[in-house]
Amino acid sequence: MSAVIDITLEFVKGSMPRRDPHGHKGSFGHLLSVCGSARYPGAAILAALGAAHMGTGLVTAAFADAAYGAIAPNLIQTPLLPLKSNGAGMLSREALPQIQSNLTGKTAVLLGCGLGLCGDTIQLTHQLLQSIVCPTVLDADGINAIAAHTYLLKKVRPAQLALTPHPGEMARLLGCAPADVNHNRETIAADFAREYGVVLALKGANTLVAAPDGQIFRNTTGNDGLAKGGSGDLLAGMIASLLAQGLDAFHAAVIGVFLHGLCADRTAARLSRRGMTALDCAEELKRLLSIFE
Repeated sequence: MSAVIDITLEFVKGSMPRRDPHGHKGSFGHLLSVCGSARYPGAAILAALGAAHMGTGLVTAAFADAAYGAIAPNLIQTPLLPLKSNGAGMLSREALPQIQSNLTGKTAVLLGCGLGLCGDTIQLTHQLLQSIVCPTVLDADGINAIAAHTYLLKKVRPAQLALTPHPGEMARLLGCAPADVNHNRETIAADFAREYGVVLALKGANTLVAAPDGQIFRNTTGNDGLAKGGSGDLLAGMIASLLAQGLDAFHAAVIGVFLHGLCADRTAARLSRRGMTALDCAEELKRLLSIFE
């Protein structure tokens, strides 16, 4: 395993995608975000906000139509793609052809936040991973959907694939206990990224980002205010946004986790670690990015 490198603000500043002052919305990528269900509409909202605030030109939100009433009023600048739901309020497998037809023209895909886990979403995830060709972020229930089928990661079609598990999801991928993951985080992250040819952002205090070539970076920002529902959805949207704007998956994940943590630090200073929410961090992201302009 390579030496673990701490992420610095200087590294992030030098790696951020440049903004074209003459650009239009098509210049800054088009993300398809396949997230959300009746039980977890906020996941779709936070993921889309993270992507939009991070600078994506267009974010199309594809979600189970059972969640339309909760999602639509909160994503007024985002093209909406409500899709057929099953009886549990999750995406039906019948939505697959419509999702596939909407892959055209997208520069990145985010799959998994708040999808819920059932036979339909598992089948959708498996089939989409074998049909998406643009860079992709797989998060939350997207990861859970392949936990018993990790061999699929060696058959996926995305040009680049980033996984963003927390220790519980990582444990499901490996078939072990979360305590085992936390006991040996660096080796586990590096070995998994190398074996499956993916970028792995193993979340937690000092999130690790591992690349297939053995590089591994450690985050130096963030606080326990992020230990709340929705934080991971925001992060996934931020990383997917950077992919959509043209960064490679490794740099997108490294920058995403650093800025996500920095948003949390600034939000905690303004509010409190106890009281802050992922939505507060999404608002702070808009202010934070001024230091790169």
